[in-house]
Amino acid sequence: MTEHAPTPSDDAGDGDAATENDVWSRRSFVRYLAPVSIAIPIVVETETLVGLLQNDFGENSAWTQPTGVSVGIGGDLRPDLNTREKLQNAALEAVEDGRRLTLAVAVRNTTDAPYRLALGAVTTDGGETVEGGYTTDPVAPGETTSFTAEYVLPADATPASVETTVTIGNQPSERTVQLAPVPTQ
Repeated sequence: MTEHAPTPSDDAGDGDAATENDVWSRRSFVRYLAPVSIAIPIVVETETLVGLLQNDFGENSAWTQPTGVSVGIGGDLRPDLNTREKLQNAALEAVEDGRRLTLAVAVRNTTDAPYRLALGAVTTDGGETVEGGYTTDPVAPGETTSFTAEYVLPADATPASVETTVTIGNQPSERTVQLAPVPTQ
């Protein structure tokens, strides 16, 4: 058997085919992989943004935004919910340790599930946080209760907001409520 030796015309044909395939593979790479390499970071960044927004504004967020409405005596502490939490009275009184803030609240459970209200820390106009507060016992649907929460603030401090947590059934809802100016006694 004799082997067929390549001819110059055979080499030229293979070279053209190889060059054409190389061009096609580069075009395919740019056409298909370049958009994918752009889309992946966009998808990742979008998921990151959505996660941050859920952490900040979702139902279980750790951060709470003030309601934007200053609640004064006679006002509803949580107008964002279908419950009633009326601030019946608020007063500042001079005491040895500073100023005592007293908040008297009446609540009515207008839902079909057990309800609980918790007043947490108070933030002063100077940005200081004063721990304290009160949590109601579970209030049955249609029932009412009232309570008084007391805080001892620094002598020159004025209360600016109070943390509230309303729990309906097993669903807590936290919100920082801005307080209107509290009368001094």
